Amino acid sequence: MTEQILLGIRDFLQPYVSLLNSHNVDYLTCNHWNTYVPEWIRQEDTVDLYDLFEKRYNEKSPAKNLLEELIDQIVDWKRKIEQITYTREQFEEQILPEKYENELTSLKNKTRTFMSPKKEHEVEILAPIIDQLANMVNVDSIIDYGSGRGYLGVKISYDYERNVLGIESSEEILHSGEKRIETLSKYQKELYDNIKYKTTSTIVNSETNFEKLFSETFDSYSSSFLLCSLHACGSLSCSLLNHFVENLSVRAIANVACCYHLLEEKFVANPFTNYCAENDPCSFPLSHRLIQEKTKLGRNARMLAVQSFERNKADQTLNAGLWYRALMQVLLVEIYGLTTGLQDIKLGKLTKKSMTFEEYVWKAVDKLKLDKTKITVNVINNYWIRYESCRHQLHTFIQLKVLFSGLIEMMILLDRLVFLEESVPTASSYLVALFDPIKSPRRWCLVSLK
Repeated sequence: MTEQILLGIRDFLQPYVSLLNSHNVDYLTCNHWNTYVPEWIRQEDTVDLYDLFEKRYNEKSPAKNLLEELIDQIVDWKRKIEQITYTREQFEEQILPEKYENELTSLKNKTRTFMSPKKEHEVEILAPIIDQLANMVNVDSIIDYGSGRGYLGVKISYDYERNVLGIESSEEILHSGEKRIETLSKYQKELYDNIKYKTTSTIVNSETNFEKLFSETFDSYSSSFLLCSLHACGSLSCSLLNHFVENLSVRAIANVACCYHLLEEKFVANPFTNYCAENDPCSFPLSHRLIQEKTKLGRNARMLAVQSFERNKADQTLNAGLWYRALMQVLLVEIYGLTTGLQDIKLGKLTKKSMTFEEYVWKAVDKLKLDKTKITVNVINNYWIRYESCRHQLHTFIQLKVLFSGLIEMMILLDRLVFLEESVPTASSYLVALFDPIKSPRRWCLVSLK
């Protein structure tokens, strides 16, 4: 059933792949509205697509037009996904053993955590689940795969008295994590002497021997591991899955992925290297059927997959800066004559809530070191007047793309779930919506137990 839904989503998305791979900054210069948006959607440009989606999801009534038919199709796929995935509550009730009271004093309850509210939300939910998963498969130790500053690993080691090895390739980030522990220890002295959490700076590859790495770091032997990761970027999540498949000592995984745009694809060239990663075991897709049928997504579509419908609906200012950026692209083409490498221009977050377009343009020109004498206040204002009527259409265009974002993400994640079911058919594998999608847009956790 999982593979059927995966293939169905793939086929449903196929007619919209060009739209999903369009670059928002080229919205005006490449006339995206007329190029990619069907006329029957353009005719409904005053409709709030987020509100319409929620309305169609919550009520059952015949579609009145083609737009409502499209929304209903997306709703149908969402319901099918709900049949094969778990909410956190369902996972805790149906899969995890009976809840128990943790006798240890939680790190959160005793001291400041020095985490953002988002990260604290994620760690407080994921840490106790990992502890229970470790009990279910009777593993000795935890490996925090791409551990970053150690938010998750420190929590698990302290609250549940488990040996945790944090693996992070960046020594700078590891050092930052050590500084955090030093700061925490001022409020909770026993943390400084916590010998159950240790780190190593190394790049994991297919040859990495976790038993050896653990014994060298802890000076003790461990024969079984749970690999966990909280927002493992790009192909790091796929690397973790491959270790689960190939390594008998890895008994369980709990993987929350992110940064899908950093993945390589087997049948789509990387736009920066022009290289297809067909022989890379960590490139998309992983499952046999999608490889056999040479399934493609594209970088911009994968970038869209990190967008959360719920978060975008709750805060529609998230993409407010795109209008300024799209209009700035017109100036770059028409005034400065730039025709190549436009998508590579990175202006970053220049916008502030109170910033006018004129202020934005001057900041952009400064950042790009362009000739200021080529523009004036009148020129900037004329461009604003010329294109202002397109602003609402861009809003609708972005909403339309975000409606597809969850299906793109699910295509990536179901491909991984099917890969696990193919590769380790005796394992129990689950896809769980762990986090609040407004607080933490990358909320899905892929769990597998041998």
